[in-house]
Amino acid sequence: MTMKTSRELMAWQPPVGWRELSGEQRHAYLERHDIRIPLRPADWDELDHDQCMAYFAWHDRILKDTPEARAAKQREFRKDLRAWRVLMGWWVLCLLVALGIVWGTGALGEGIGLRIGLTLFAGFGYTMAIFIPMSLAKPVPPRQTP
Repeated sequence: MTMKTSRELMAWQPPVGWRELSGEQRHAYLERHDIRIPLRPADWDELDHDQCMAYFAWHDRILKDTPEARAAKQREFRKDLRAWRVLMGWWVLCLLVALGIVWGTGALGEGIGLRIGLTLFAGFGYTMAIFIPMSLAKPVPPRQTP
């Protein structure tokens, strides 16, 4: 089956169970049924940008969204999340040590106002400098494609 245009290619529906096939099984299926999915279809020059991006997304979903690729993305996410949690743990530990020094030693004398002021300063400073940027940099799990 030779499909030429992007419309013909994107109209093709993969068989049931396609998501569970490995990359080699997918290529074998396409070879067995004589289906060619080019990177750029024959009507590539007539497509606008949105159509090109839709074709690329379809192409990737058909050929590259394999169980192996999804598992690799999940492993990468877990590794990044573990590193993020370790770094966040170190920042919290440093904050607790600093607060322990402020409240647990007699270095400041009986200056309760100074201790409260340093605690508020450390809490606000950590929130603005560490916790907010770290929460924005937290890894996002890979998107599940239907």
